[in-house]
Amino acid sequence: MGMEDVETTGVALKQMRENGNTSVEGISLTVDDILQMEFNDPKQVARLYEEYSRVRSFGSRQEKKIRNKKGEFVRFTYLCNREGFRDKKWLQMHHLKREHKVVIRCRCPAEMRIKPRDNTGKWYVSRFVDNHNHDLPPAKFVEYLPSHRKISDVDIAHMDSMRQVGISVPKIYESIAAQAGGFNQVSFTKRDMYNEVRRQRALQNGDVNAALRVLANASRVDDRMFWRYEVGVGNHMCDFFGAMDVVKKTTNYSEMFLLLMQHIGRTNTIFR
Repeated sequence: MGMEDVETTGVALKQMRENGNTSVEGISLTVDDILQMEFNDPKQVARLYEEYSRVRSFGSRQEKKIRNKKGEFVRFTYLCNREGFRDKKWLQMHHLKREHKVVIRCRCPAEMRIKPRDNTGKWYVSRFVDNHNHDLPPAKFVEYLPSHRKISDVDIAHMDSMRQVGISVPKIYESIAAQAGGFNQVSFTKRDMYNEVRRQRALQNGDVNAALRVLANASRVDDRMFWRYEVGVGNHMCDFFGAMDVVKKTTNYSEMFLLLMQHIGRTNTIFR
């Protein structure tokens, strides 16, 4: 089965989901068909298995990637999210303030494994198991499984614009649900929105800290470079002052200043 067949299978899986049909037999996709597939990139396998798990009404995740002695990837494995067991040490911690989350892992055997084919650059399916040792949720609940909950770029932009004017995440979630026609029409939860906010903050702070380290190293060898900043409430940078010669402005150091300006706003930044 070539790449055209793989793309056709992906389209068929999507059409099945849109038609509300969760029967894999609807596209005549057998284990032998999947074992004959070849891929140019493991990312194609990840997308296919994600769509396949959505149609079959289970959540999926990727197992650890295996490398050889040369550091090359030699195996990718995609699993049911209920594979394995929770480590006992997490269940034996009695000093936690919060209760343990519900244990859902039950060593489910379902998986899809791929390996590279020698000298071709292709990836083939070396193992495929479609048996589950647990009940699968109804199709209407599939969108709420963690691996299938997605916040679209449009919803993220909508959330960011509303947060900039001081609207809280719960109110934003209610607004999105009202526009979608109800909470059951929203493919993500409030927790997903909080996680996105946390991700943006971590990414932004990580870039800022990296920029400050570069400027600190540069100022040690160049007396003409000067910069200072102030930290406000919540340990966030609120003011920045920087100066450098004309030559430095044309190098990568100017990009560091621009990054800091974007982080705290141009009105609180002086750059000469």
